[in-house]
Amino acid sequence: MPKVGMPEIRKPQLIEAAIKAIDKHGFAGATVSVIGKKAGVSPAIINHYFGGKDGLYEATMKSLIREFFEILSISIQKTKETSAKHKVMAIVVASFSQSQTHPQVVKTWMGFWASAMHKPALYRLQNVYSRRLNTALVCVLKEEFNTKEARNMALTVAAMIDGMWLRGSLAGGIDKQKAAEQIQNYLDLAFQHRAHH
Repeated sequence: MPKVGMPEIRKPQLIEAAIKAIDKHGFAGATVSVIGKKAGVSPAIINHYFGGKDGLYEATMKSLIREFFEILSISIQKTKETSAKHKVMAIVVASFSQSQTHPQVVKTWMGFWASAMHKPALYRLQNVYSRRLNTALVCVLKEEFNTKEARNMALTVAAMIDGMWLRGSLAGGIDKQKAAEQIQNYLDLAFQHRAHH
């Protein structure tokens, strides 16, 4: 945890610097000294406030996850009076929101997912992210489907979102419109199937 008394202005600067360093050097190459240089602070400051690179990465991911769920909750609020399918698409579109699919941010997410397999603190954060996204999808889908169906569909939609992220990141950028259209096609089929039963 960052120590008490850290100037607030520094935290966003350091997180921004971490994202830029990861973009340029990858997760492994973005050392404390590289990040410190980008932020114009000494590596000792990062070590003091974040307990080193891992602590700063954790803070960076917390910041991106928080931002993602803020965007998500605004999207859900806006579609409160609409159909379940519309609400699910609002969650999908939020998952490909502008700030989150910036190429630098995509690389950070990818590095985070890869590192989560080896670092317990990042693994826990990944679980929080997955569970919250899953819960949001299940809640909406239960308006139209039974719990088992809603859970299965939520799993599929979340996997499609993650798959579009992965493919997009390897292709150098996520085609947000195409990604959303593909998921929309799946939902159209699933809801249509439901209507016929």
